[in-house]
Amino acid sequence: MTSANSLTLAVAGGRKTQGIVDACAEAPNGKRILIITYTQANQDQLRVRLNERLGMEAQVEVMGWFSFLISHVVRPFLPFVYEGRRVRGFDFDSPYQRGVSAVAYQRYFNSSGQVRKVHLAHLAHQVFKAGDNEAMDRLARLYDRIYIDEIQDLCGWDLEVLELLLKGRVSIEMVGDVRQAILSTSFEERKNARYERMKIWQWFQLQNQQGRLSIEQRPETWRCHQDIAAFADGLFAKTWGFEATVSLNEVNTAHDGVFLVREADVSAYIEEFTPLFLRDSANTARGKNFQFMNIGVSKGLSSRHVLIWPTGPVKAYLATGKKLDDSQASKLYVAVTRAEQSVAFVFDAPGSSITRWSP
Repeated sequence: MTSANSLTLAVAGGRKTQGIVDACAEAPNGKRILIITYTQANQDQLRVRLNERLGMEAQVEVMGWFSFLISHVVRPFLPFVYEGRRVRGFDFDSPYQRGVSAVAYQRYFNSSGQVRKVHLAHLAHQVFKAGDNEAMDRLARLYDRIYIDEIQDLCGWDLEVLELLLKGRVSIEMVGDVRQAILSTSFEERKNARYERMKIWQWFQLQNQQGRLSIEQRPETWRCHQDIAAFADGLFAKTWGFEATVSLNEVNTAHDGVFLVREADVSAYIEEFTPLFLRDSANTARGKNFQFMNIGVSKGLSSRHVLIWPTGPVKAYLATGKKLDDSQASKLYVAVTRAEQSVAFVFDAPGSSITRWSP
């Protein structure tokens, strides 16, 4: 059965966000479109691209996931759950409310009446259910189509809300890459823990089996050289069912592919190639006098050349092929796929079959 809802699983460099912008540009006049994405950086990027392509008069609205839950679910329909209460702001910093009943007002709101971010999706799900179809009907009056970008960032109660949306009257078109699931709307929520991070792929497959969602894999990358794409693919077991990445990058330089660089040669490598230099966190390569960027911050960027200071598990993978866990593989995938032409690892130990660069 073909569903009106869709998921496009696109690889890094697959022009996921640009695909949404193009779809908005090609939509018939008068189509009311909402685009939802988690990070502020991606929201800003979408607005810039939409303005460049469609101009300021475009009937396209961009908002964050939390803003969507507050504006279109919790604020208008909160009285279905807590009569006489209003949303008086957004509490981004409250900790997870352990030991507080799931029906208690204090679980979801602080003493100032601000809704707690950490429990917002759970509250939104309750409001959705209590209001029967009111929230769904309102969305259908406002929008003809909803896009959700970077869908892999959702987790926990977000998935319960998303399932309700998939049952609604507005078509939901989602775009993302579960291999890049290194961010999360909530790291503390245990609801749907079996689907956290990369395992959200299994949740999508379940929705597909139940007829709520059609899935298309888009394995073409315009960014990464084929050798980089193949290395990135190799981080994940074939049992995941990901299609092999196909590079559409036709650029050839004197330094393409995957390399190792001795620590003593790092300065020479930087001088020659000016790479984006990535590390896992501030604890990686502590005390080394280089200009690093943490991998999590680099998401969404690209660079002709990338240099990576590997963690212990990544060094073991380079030396012996010892598999990384899902979280480690996702983070390394993000780091590697920032590269267009080459990716190199600072690695002195022998044993790897990867080509070693020398100045």
